[in-house]
This record gives sequence, C-alpha cells and structure tokens, in this order.
Amino acid sequence: MARKYFGTDGIRGATNVAPMTAQMAMKVGMAAGAYFLRGGHKHRVVIGKDTRLSGYMLESALVAGFTSVGMDVVMVGPMPTPAVAMLTQSMRADIGVMISASHNPFADNGIKLFGPDGYKLSDEAEEAIEALIDSDVDLVPSAQIGRARRIDDAQGRYIHFAKSTFPENLRLDGLRIVIDCANGAAYKVAPSALWELGADIVAIGVTPNGTNINDGVGSTAPQTLAETVVASGADIGIALDGDADRLIVVDEKG
Repeated sequence: MARKYFGTDGIRGATNVAPMTAQMAMKVGMAAGAYFLRGGHKHRVVIGKDTRLSGYMLESALVAGFTSVGMDVVMVGPMPTPAVAMLTQSMRADIGVMISASHNPFADNGIKLFGPDGYKLSDEAEEAIEALIDSDVDLVPSAQIGRARRIDDAQGRYIHFAKSTFPENLRLDGLRIVIDCANGAAYKVAPSALWELGADIVAIGVTPNGTNINDGVGSTAPQTLAETVVASGADIGIALDGDADRLIVVDEKG
C-alpha cells in the first residue's frame, strides 16, 4: 500500500513546506496520541530532537497535538535518536518521537516515531496513524488535557546507559580520540561519554547554532575529521551524523 506521509524513516521534508509544517506536526501528535491511547494508565510520550532551528517549532506543535488528546509529554531536548528510543522504553512511555532529518542539511527536518519497546513502528501502525492524520481525532475534555514538562537529566541517563554497554573491565586511558558531532544531537553526550571512559578527547562539531548541523562536519564531511586526527596526533577519529545514529571511523593516519 502506497504511503501518503511516512517514508522509510518517518516523515521528512523541507521545513515549512508540506508535509513538514507545524500544522502537520500537530496532526501527527494528535493521530499518534490517539492511536496509542490504550488502557486505563496515564499515557506518556517522550520527544527528542536534534539541533535544527525548526526543531523548536515542530516540538511545540507536537506537544500541542499530543496533549490535546490526553497524553503527557516529556521533552528531553537535543539527544541522539538511539537515546530517544532508549528513554522511551526506560520511562515506560507509550510512544517516542525524534525530530530530525538525520544527515540532511538544516533546512530539512523530520518526525520519526518509536513504539513503547523503543523500536520503529510497524507498517501497520504507521498506516493506521496516517489514516488518523486525515481524520477528525476526538479531543479530550479540558480536565483531561495532557501535561508537558522538560527533564534535565536525560543526557546523564543516556551517558550512563551508553557506558554500561562497554566492558566494565576496560577503559580508554591513553587513547586520544577525535569525536566529530556534526553540530548535531550528540554534541554534549558523545564527548562526555568517551571522556568518562578515560579517553583524551578532541571534540569538533560541538557548536550548534541552529543552521550549521552537518555543515562541513560530521559523517557527511569526513575530511574535517581526518585532518583533525592527523593534526592532533590522535589514535582514532569518529564522525557522527546529525542525529547520531550512524558513524564513520578513521585511523591515526586519517
């Protein structure tokens, strides 16, 4: 069945051009919220984003959509896509949302949805949500509107999780690592996690300004990483993309 909105990795496009508008983001929040309103528990959605300027607009619209159908919203700010998946599961949320266009230029953005298990939604779920986007979703009475809050410790939670996947008997002492965060979602957590494991860190692509994500840095521009590795005498270099769900690695020779 042909999709109207969802592609292979969520909904994506140039911002403020259909379908990547604030109006569509609100409809996605309403539709996805209505789809996951199951059972008598208090429902919750986790929303993360990368560092694109348009992320603020889309985040606000999604919050409006989810709360209007009775879902509480937890906003975690700029975080890698895998972090949003992990937090969705660990916080017992019904759904997770990542606002990002991955390795695309800043003018694009996207909305990716995760189920309560932290994995991408099934085709059937996406098709059902698409149908709800084009329908009149029931809004809840005013006393049942969801609440929205930001949490300040999301980065620490993910750093702890990431380190837990590294063997406890190993450290990175003595290694100089260049980490290129593409001015994107991992600009804080990636250098911190590697530093806490003992590495000597040279961080680049860690000064996002809303429009410089993936701009001459990150996995789409590995030459910057290679040059920095050689110039700094590093042992290894790692370049992430804008939402930090893929990477490129170079050796000490760049």
